[in-house]
Amino acid sequence: MSILTDSNETSHLPDSCFSTLEKQNFHNSLFSVPEAFEFSLVVVNDLVFAKRGKYLTDAELVVMRGALNNLDYEEIAHNSNYTVNYLQRCVAPLLWDTLSETIGNGDRVGKKKLRQILEELNQKYHIQSPFEPYLALSSSDNSSLIIRGQLPEISNFYGRIHELNLLKELIFKHRCITLVGVAGVGKSSLATKLIVELSKKPRRQFDALIWKSLSHIPSLPELTHELIALIQPSLVPELPLSSSTHSLISILIQQLQSCPCLLVLDGFEALFQRSNFTQRLEYSIFLNRLIDEASPSCLLLTTRFLPDELNILIKNNPSTIKIFKVNGLDIDAATQLLSDLGLQQEENYQSLINTYWGNPLELKNVVSRIERFFAGSTLKFLENKTTLISLQLQTMLNEMFGQVLSDLQRRIMICITEELVLTSQPISFAKLLTRLRQLPNLPVSTSELITDLEKLERLSLIESGKDNTTKEITFTLQPVVKKYINTDPAGLVHPSEQFTPYSTTTQKNIHAH
Repeated sequence: MSILTDSNETSHLPDSCFSTLEKQNFHNSLFSVPEAFEFSLVVVNDLVFAKRGKYLTDAELVVMRGALNNLDYEEIAHNSNYTVNYLQRCVAPLLWDTLSETIGNGDRVGKKKLRQILEELNQKYHIQSPFEPYLALSSSDNSSLIIRGQLPEISNFYGRIHELNLLKELIFKHRCITLVGVAGVGKSSLATKLIVELSKKPRRQFDALIWKSLSHIPSLPELTHELIALIQPSLVPELPLSSSTHSLISILIQQLQSCPCLLVLDGFEALFQRSNFTQRLEYSIFLNRLIDEASPSCLLLTTRFLPDELNILIKNNPSTIKIFKVNGLDIDAATQLLSDLGLQQEENYQSLINTYWGNPLELKNVVSRIERFFAGSTLKFLENKTTLISLQLQTMLNEMFGQVLSDLQRRIMICITEELVLTSQPISFAKLLTRLRQLPNLPVSTSELITDLEKLERLSLIESGKDNTTKEITFTLQPVVKKYINTDPAGLVHPSEQFTPYSTTTQKNIHAH
């Protein structure tokens, strides 16, 4: 007697009543298909994930297996734990739409045509045996390479031709590339554009392009498990529930060794913002292992700043890790951006671009406010000179001044700001050291100042240069950072009143800006 007809009790049990492995084995036994089709289903599952950001459901796989066995919906339902109404009216329509968009090549994929479509897929990706389930990642034709993970939307991309060309060379020369820059400067957009362009190249070094956002700050076991699933989804059900983090990392590295990938970890700094020393150490070891062992894969990180742990790895592995500073858009690209945003009076564009250092997010923010408060007139805005800060950048600066910076580091930035307000020029190292030593209750050694200046540069808070005449190193701030320090909107710049950073005259000059 069958236990899975529509009339019996188990037909109404939800998927949660069955483990993934139980359901997979059960339905495989009822809907057996030729071996080549078993692996083409794995490939299709990957393609669907790349298309819609989630894998095929168990019910969708049941429908596909039934279709490959030439069963009608009643027969499929009779041999599964789903009702015919659910499979035919809820599952199938969306499934065929998804498959048509993913593997149809312009044709409508349906129950009757599925076998033909999968046979064509098998020929395209040379799927013949269980030892070649992942040849789909390296198709022999010139079709687009699979991108796994959810890429950010970039409807418009401006400039950065030189940066893109340089990155395309660096990923072949280094095991790890780190894109570093302030909030909103375009690190994620640049990485996304690189991924998209690489996916279309006929000559490839990588078998897959993996994108993983770290915005939700996963634990190390979660992150490792998610990366394994992105690279080889079919492996996930086989992972023992008791797998240690160390063993999961080893599995991930084996994948990256056997299937060369460009692995992008977007927002990498989030992993090192925790105060828990043990967790930071775990991530540091994880990163070190990826860089040391995951060749020929390449790791691409985007980060607002260089965590100390990463900086140590860079010093220990200068030839394998490359730091790539992402600056604002050049004049031509920023001009095109402002024009596309509909900003009036092009003759005033350069003033805005210089003030915001070509930062796309800050430019978009100021254009929005010019439209709202100055009727779109750049001239009227410039007549009421001010520097506006986006919410994203202010949030980042609040975090830095409130949680990251030491008292000395804050005071360094205050001194740089004072010099910019008084002279409109960067401050030299010697002058900065003298100024700091004049402050009460602040003993400053030369080595301490050097260490903190290097830290502030890694945090993308200060910029260094050289005096054209003396060749001495100088330090400056982006105007938006200077404005934040001037106004101290959250009361985080001056942690105590133990010293007076400015004279009364200087304070008046500062707040005028």
